[in-house]
Amino acid sequence: MFLSKISTLVMILTLSTPSWASIEGEFSYEKFLRLNSPQKKSKAVDWIGLGAIYKDKTRDTEVFGEANLRYYFNGPQSLNYSLPELYYTSETDDSTWTYGRKIVNWSLNEKYWLLGNLNGRQGFTLLSSKQEGLTGLHYTKEVTKEIDLGIFFSYFHIPALNPGIRIEGGKVTSNSEWVRRPPERTTILGSTVPIEYRMNEPSIGDIVLKKSLGINAAYKWKSGAISSYAIYKPENNLRSNAEASLATDGSKVIAIANPIVNHHLMYGLQGKQYFGDVLGVVSFDVTDPNAKLGDDFEVLNPLQLKDNDRIFESEYFSIKPNYDKESYLSASASVDRESYILSLNYIHLMSNNSRGSDDFFSETVKWKSTIGAMGRIMWTEGIFTLLDYRYDFVRKDQIVRIEGDYIIANAFSLRVGAELIKSPDNTSYWSAYRTNDTIYTSINYLF
Repeated sequence: MFLSKISTLVMILTLSTPSWASIEGEFSYEKFLRLNSPQKKSKAVDWIGLGAIYKDKTRDTEVFGEANLRYYFNGPQSLNYSLPELYYTSETDDSTWTYGRKIVNWSLNEKYWLLGNLNGRQGFTLLSSKQEGLTGLHYTKEVTKEIDLGIFFSYFHIPALNPGIRIEGGKVTSNSEWVRRPPERTTILGSTVPIEYRMNEPSIGDIVLKKSLGINAAYKWKSGAISSYAIYKPENNLRSNAEASLATDGSKVIAIANPIVNHHLMYGLQGKQYFGDVLGVVSFDVTDPNAKLGDDFEVLNPLQLKDNDRIFESEYFSIKPNYDKESYLSASASVDRESYILSLNYIHLMSNNSRGSDDFFSETVKWKSTIGAMGRIMWTEGIFTLLDYRYDFVRKDQIVRIEGDYIIANAFSLRVGAELIKSPDNTSYWSAYRTNDTIYTSINYLF
């Protein structure tokens, strides 16, 4: 019901556009080819997609909306959809009030590293950096010419919807190639037995009626700024804690998943400075999934935060999800010009991490000590190329994304790309996807 309301809202926004507004977008057909044979692969290898942007801006107000749909031709979950942003903004001389779903730019390096902690990730593909914003009240005020203050408050949470999964015949299935599925078998008393999955469906209210509160303060000068933020909000992805027991005949383990919304506390410090055309950014960000501020924000002192107890055990089987605090130091240098975009990036994990790649309902961190370089060049008005390369010095992961676009008469475009992953360390996040190398092609109509 909730998801259908979002789809209806997007449709109304699209079909009832007044003459003073504008809509632009892309209709596409895409197909991909596997370069190797993953152990678990979906039936879907082609889909059609629709992306649209609605915008109208006056001197004091702005209305903006973006929606994306993707329909798969095979598989049980044929439709993926996303609402990255949908908001109304009103400005005064020193304040900006924004109501709706908007990307929060308090941590600039998060997008490139696909972290999805502050803003959610769209999740259509594994390496896409497309973000989804936070839904609520966004308020910024220019306290002085040098000091800005930002506040975010919400009582409404929209979790990440992609990639979609479902339980069929006791197994976790998905149309997406990029879903890390839980184990299908386990060992009980020396014997290997299958795991049958079931799910307790949560109510819509238990998912969406969740509070968020955040604050950001920035001191700025002509060519840069330094800022700090803290925000207590639901995690963008649902957690799946579980209870498990051995069937009465001993033939299988029955695992009952309990999707929950877990809050986390994020805080960080960020500095940015322009050196001519080059923007340098240094960030330190901490994400604590064990933080607990009470049902109505009674506790605001980080020293009083308590751990959440989310361990389920049975006589034969135990599931102990790991809730590790993550601390990252990151830096980037980027140039954004009309004909090209270049960036050099680095991220380093500062905290200890005990999660392994095979933990039952949690994933290990994506990066340990990693450098990344990205370049997008417009060779002519209709030819674009993109190259993005990441290398982890600790795990020896190598991730490459290559893409080329050819635009025909500003109406049609042809795209060819490849995503390649090398991950020799079995404890790496990316080891689950190292057999998912693909080449993809698409035909796009631009409007």
